[in-house]
Amino acid sequence: MARNVSFEIYSFKNGNWMLDSVHDDKNMAIHQSRMLVASPHHIAVRVIEESYDDATDQTMSKIIYKEKKGGPDDKPKKAEESKAKPKAKTGTKKKKKKENFTRNMLILMLSIGGISLGLLALVAILITKFG
Repeated sequence: MARNVSFEIYSFKNGNWMLDSVHDDKNMAIHQSRMLVASPHHIAVRVIEESYDDATDQTMSKIIYKEKKGGPDDKPKKAEESKAKPKAKTGTKKKKKKENFTRNMLILMLSIGGISLGLLALVAILITKFG
């Protein structure tokens, strides 16, 4: 009667749970999942212990570790799920408008500055050629 155990790391990235890697060692799997959730690309991670029993030909799965950015992991919501539920108004629209305005003003200023710098360079070239 042989029993095989493996530890699968799933990460929540781009709105989906994806299998990241499979390990034979529980501690290594948990360590790797902590490193993944610390990276900017993964929102949440789960380590699932998979046990397969040759005698009964059955597989058993259980979550042994889960973590998400900002606290314990319940279930990261996909974009569609979060849009479906009505949310309480907390003034986030004003903040977004302010952030968008600031960003747009910065882009405008950099664009005007770049154009001005190009025109100055053109004038300098013309002066050196014909002046």
